[in-house]
Amino acid sequence: MYTVEHEHNVSIVTSLDQEDMFEDVEFIVGTDESVVYIRQYDESMNEDQIVFMSIQQWQDIMAAWNSPEGAFYLKLKMEERHNGTSST
Repeated sequence: MYTVEHEHNVSIVTSLDQEDMFEDVEFIVGTDESVVYIRQYDESMNEDQIVFMSIQQWQDIMAAWNSPEGAFYLKLKMEERHNGTSST
């Protein structure tokens, strides 16, 4: 299960583990879309664990999901950046 929330300065996608084995994972993008981060609560440390990355890194990760082994450069067309689609 996942939820999507749009606030005035961020969008948050939260993934909940349906088997209840792992804590929720939040994917957060600011309105400027230059930095994204993934956050998950770590009960043993009693704090959130956070990974910061650029939007380009996130797009690479998403494109890699369907890629064979190798090294790749992802090139998005300008209109794809603005409407959220990709042909790659």
